[in-house]
Amino acid sequence: MLDLHRGRILREVARLGSMTAAAKSLAYTQPAVSHHVARLEAEVGTPLVVRHGRGVRLTEAGRILVEHVEDVLARMDDAEERIAAIAGLRAGRVRVAVFPTAAGALLPDAIAGLRARAPGVSVTLVDAEPAEAMSLLRAGDTDVAVVFRYAHMPPDTDARFREVALCDDPLRLLVPTGHPAAGAGFAGLDGLAGETWASGCARCRDHLRWACARAGFVPDIAYATEDHVAIQRLVARGLAVTTLPALALALHAEPGVTAADVPGVGRRSIAAVVPAGPRPPAVAALLDELTAAARRLDQPAEAGG
Repeated sequence: MLDLHRGRILREVARLGSMTAAAKSLAYTQPAVSHHVARLEAEVGTPLVVRHGRGVRLTEAGRILVEHVEDVLARMDDAEERIAAIAGLRAGRVRVAVFPTAAGALLPDAIAGLRARAPGVSVTLVDAEPAEAMSLLRAGDTDVAVVFRYAHMPPDTDARFREVALCDDPLRLLVPTGHPAAGAGFAGLDGLAGETWASGCARCRDHLRWACARAGFVPDIAYATEDHVAIQRLVARGLAVTTLPALALALHAEPGVTAADVPGVGRRSIAAVVPAGPRPPAVAALLDELTAAARRLDQPAEAGG
């Protein structure tokens, strides 16, 4: 491989037309410049300069080499500028895979905070439940995966990844307004064994089955949809009962629905997952903003109508 440093010296010789002038410009001695040019000629196997009056000029091979050196140096300068821009948060890109509730409750504030802090950083977002988000992260198709899991479930991560805890999100029981479970004396899930249930994503259904099993019954899940508004409307029409995270209720509270705190319903933890190792500045900045957005969450104590 040709020595790029010697290529720089040859370019200076070509620009000034003299070994002596190039040496002065580069703060080298004239013999040192001559030595580097001679070594470069030995590497390419053909003369690169010829004597011309009191100076030198490039041969055809020298001209071609200098043209390519200039192209390489221009690309190096561009790379340095782009890296400096990213390091200074003047540019960069962050790809985020996020489940829908967090996409509504966390990401808008986080992206707005990042935009104010670093207008040159772009963020792209794709809806993905935790399993899909982690698949995208493992494949290198996203930079950040915002996920949730319940305490009884195994972690999504291994040594290749790092979790940044964002918040805990308690679940609440949703029943039609006037349902006995909306009363203060309702003891637990076991009193709902005969109800028809609605539930969300596969991970949430698994948790609902786990919680109901602990209460001694298998839930009759007739409605499975990831649309939290649709679930609440099913409850409001008296067609089902359900559990929903407080974060979802902060985004929408359907009239005719009462949310109750019931023992045994559980909670989920929300985290941002990134690859282990040094974090690109734009990714680190978005994680800061996600953490700040999670701290600002004002989850309602009660939702109902």
